[in-house]
Amino acid sequence: MGSWFYKNKYIVHVGLLIIYTLWALNYFYPVIRFQFSIFNQIFSLSVQLIPLVLLINGFRFKHIFVKIMNSVISIIFSLIGALVAFIILIGIFTVNPNEAFMLIQKVQINSNFIVVYRTNGGATTDYGIVVRQEKEIVKGVLLVKDLYRKYHMYDVSIKKLGDNKVEIDDEKIYIKRNVYLP
Repeated sequence: MGSWFYKNKYIVHVGLLIIYTLWALNYFYPVIRFQFSIFNQIFSLSVQLIPLVLLINGFRFKHIFVKIMNSVISIIFSLIGALVAFIILIGIFTVNPNEAFMLIQKVQINSNFIVVYRTNGGATTDYGIVVRQEKEIVKGVLLVKDLYRKYHMYDVSIKKLGDNKVEIDDEKIYIKRNVYLP
C-alpha cells in the first residue's frame, strides 16, 4: 500500500487538492453535513492538515520549480488552515452549539425534513433564520440545501402545503424529492 502512494505521488496530490477544494466549497455553500455539528467541526479540523501533507508530498517532486511553487502555496494554505483551525477550536470551546444554530421547527415531507434554525453570532450580532431541506443519505450524513435565509429575524412561520410544497413567510417553495434532483 505504501509503495502505491509513493509511485502515484501526483495522483495523491491532485486527490488531496480536490478534497480540500470540495471542503471549502461545501463550507460556504452547504451540500453535505453531518447530523451532529461536532462531527462537522472535527472533519473541518482534519481537512486543515491537507496543506501540510501536500507540502511534504511536494518534496518528492522531480522539478525544482514545481517543488518551490508547491512549497509556497502549501505554506500559505497551511497558515490559512491554522487560522481556520484556531477559529473552529475557539468555537468548539466557547460557543454553545445549541444557541449558535438552534433548531426551532422541523417538518417532514416524504423522506425530507424542512428544518428551521435560529442563528446567533453572539453579543454584537443580531439573530437570523435559516431554513434548510435535509435528507439523510447515510446514517448521520445529510444532504442539505438552504431554502430560505434571513438576517435580523427572530422567528419565521412555516406551513406544509402538500407533499412537495411549503410556505415560508408567505413565500411558496417547491420541495424536490431528492433535494437537488427532481
